[in-house]
Amino acid sequence: MNPVYEKIIEDIADRDYTVIENLFDDAILRGLKNRLLQNIKSEKMKAAGIGNRNHHLQDHAIRSDKIHWIDRYSENQSEQQFVSKIDNLSAYLNKTCFTGITDFEFHYACFEKGTFYKRHIDRFKNDNSRKFSVITYLNERWKKEHGGELVLYMENEEIIIPPEWGKTIIFRSHLIEHEVLPSHTRRLSITGWLK
Repeated sequence: MNPVYEKIIEDIADRDYTVIENLFDDAILRGLKNRLLQNIKSEKMKAAGIGNRNHHLQDHAIRSDKIHWIDRYSENQSEQQFVSKIDNLSAYLNKTCFTGITDFEFHYACFEKGTFYKRHIDRFKNDNSRKFSVITYLNERWKKEHGGELVLYMENEEIIIPPEWGKTIIFRSHLIEHEVLPSHTRRLSITGWLK
């Protein structure tokens, strides 16, 4: 039994989301942050869009971050370790909860000063494969004045989560509307979906 994974299961069963502080160890997080910074420096980050397939478009009034997709078969050690952990978590969820996860997709995300992502839901109208959304933050020494908080819009309350180093949020993709508030400094994360 994995106590971290069991907390994830218990929280999601109880309230449809969880916040975990220790899903990835510090060495993996540092490697991922370095890789993300390299992607920014080498201009691999591209403007993110909304929608999918024939409905994909860029609308900077809704979403203004930049992203770079993580290759599942990357030769980068930190990305390999990240993928391995996600594979392990998916297998555990399948074994204990019969979630039927068969795939995942993840990207790096960079919100520069003044950028945001308006209120939305992560499951497409024409594709219901996304089951769980997963966000891991790579921001060291984050302060309240930096902004960029994640807001989860629950039925009777708003949950505001600061994008602090190493924090991972997992929630049901089809149930929880959420938003990234405007960031007042560069904000780094990895975002993806278990499908």
